[in-house]
Amino acid sequence: MTRFLFSIALTGLTFGLFAQSLRFPNGAKAAICLTYDDGMSSQVQVALPQLDRAGLKGTFFLNGQTEIPLVLLWRKAAQNGHELANHSLFHPCASWKTEWASANYTHTRMIQEMEVLNAQLFLIDNQTQPRSYAYPCSETTLRGKSYVDTLRQTGIVRYARIGGDNQAIITDFKGADSLLVPSYAVGHGTSGEQLIDFVKQTEAKGGLGVFMFHGIGSQWLVTPNESHQKLVDYLAQHKDTICVATFSEIMKYVTDWQKKNKN
Repeated sequence: MTRFLFSIALTGLTFGLFAQSLRFPNGAKAAICLTYDDGMSSQVQVALPQLDRAGLKGTFFLNGQTEIPLVLLWRKAAQNGHELANHSLFHPCASWKTEWASANYTHTRMIQEMEVLNAQLFLIDNQTQPRSYAYPCSETTLRGKSYVDTLRQTGIVRYARIGGDNQAIITDFKGADSLLVPSYAVGHGTSGEQLIDFVKQTEAKGGLGVFMFHGIGSQWLVTPNESHQKLVDYLAQHKDTICVATFSEIMKYVTDWQKKNKN
């Protein structure tokens, strides 16, 4: 009898563990987000056409330095289902030797500038939902003090991405912080094989992998055209097992799951 009761208890525990597991849309084994920083022209010229041909959607974190001639192209991208997101107005960083060094920023100034950028994005895509955000230079502090909780309290953005390396794969969905989502910061000259390897690792772990790209084919922190194309082709060929969606779409899926599985 004792052994029987133990067996029942173990079965219940096992079911509970499986019940807490996140399952991606359409039965996918893993999820990938393709995100791009700084609103670069190379992203419009190279990344967007590659994504559109493959039927994949990306998230583009724009700042206030976005070139005026690109605005209509970003509007078209949004109309095609890509996400335009907030990367701050002036992209402050600790290493800048200008007025926009993060040492010159208070939490209030940062929030105000993010609000201005949100308003600019609205003029491009007419979206009123809270934006996603990418911390400039992946820095979450201003004058040595974290502003993550300030973002949480104001609700100015709903999800936020930080940096990381090719091991930045989310598997603990219950403990994931939607305002501190790690990503694979793709370095200059990264090969297609390296990008695909990150996807394979993510799939093997049943996790969420977020890419952080900058220049595609040119400009800075450049991912070669052919590397990006190889990644896009691989993802398009594995749509049945890998869910590719915008950052906000996937993070909403994760946070909705978290709400349903609080206990």
